[in-house]
Amino acid sequence: MKQKFFSAMAFTAVLMSASCAKEDPAKPVDYSAPEKQATIQGKLLVNDNTTLAQQKYKAIAGITVIASVAYADLSATGQGSGSFSTTATTNSSGEFTVAVPATSSGVMVSFAVNDIQGSRTVNSSSGTGTELQQGKWTFSISPMSVKSGQKIILDTEVGLFTPIESAGDEV
Repeated sequence: MKQKFFSAMAFTAVLMSASCAKEDPAKPVDYSAPEKQATIQGKLLVNDNTTLAQQKYKAIAGITVIASVAYADLSATGQGSGSFSTTATTNSSGEFTVAVPATSSGVMVSFAVNDIQGSRTVNSSSGTGTELQQGKWTFSISPMSVKSGQKIILDTEVGLFTPIESAGDEV
């Protein structure tokens, strides 16, 4: 009888220790390891002088790029609300690099880029000479699917210029 009781207790102890070894669902998954991330590099440029025969593109430092991944994409169950977001800022060459958490099956990354105030030189509307327009530069980076361990180099993105016609227009 003692031996059966001891065997039952030992079996229960093994089961309890095995159940304690499971991951705590309330503890967030750590995506800081390089093999659990994807790296995305890009370059943002503007064409601030459309009057040149040979177009030249210029980098602007300080443009903020936000990359976001939905928590549901990172979850094995596909559940979760909100998103993981990280930012990068363009350097003097217009380049940025962001690392986002990713899985082996892939996640969708969306991007937001801040508009910046600026100017560009254009041919004057009268056809004689040039004029300087004030306005804003807007950049658009398409969402993309990435997998853990991937390194993506985006095509260079050239900003779209929108002139500000009168005082009071918003940038």
